[in-house]
Amino acid sequence: MEEISWQAPEFEYREKTVSWYWFSIILAVLVLAAAIWQKNFLFAVFVILAEILILTWANREPSLVEYRLNKKGLDIGKNKSYTYGEIESFGVRGNEGEEWSELVFTFKKSLRPALKASLPTHLLPQVKKVLEVILLETEVKESAFDALERFLRF
Repeated sequence: MEEISWQAPEFEYREKTVSWYWFSIILAVLVLAAAIWQKNFLFAVFVILAEILILTWANREPSLVEYRLNKKGLDIGKNKSYTYGEIESFGVRGNEGEEWSELVFTFKKSLRPALKASLPTHLLPQVKKVLEVILLETEVKESAFDALERFLRF
């Protein structure tokens, strides 16, 4: 089995406008006012901290991550690796003509969330050819959380 490696951003970056930030701040102020009105000061502190984190993370650009498919499994960077024994199936989400596709791995442990990795679309046939021999390919459906994330541009 040949080794396939690629670099991809750790997440999809979506440009945000000034109005996005204003909407976030106004929404946080409204929730903060409701928390204070209800005299729930712990929740008010949580809202303030959450808004600070949202504003900080919203402007963060993704770093590049090294992915490597080899005979043992999938390696992500230098610290994470998943063997094919841990992975139940894989699926691909993306459209022809797009620069990136999304490679989604589901695990045998039911409580473990799916692992999503960006993949350059031109490598897709090569990766599918390797993975189809080892793993079951399943259809990937967009979750409600994925749709919400795309809608909020986060």
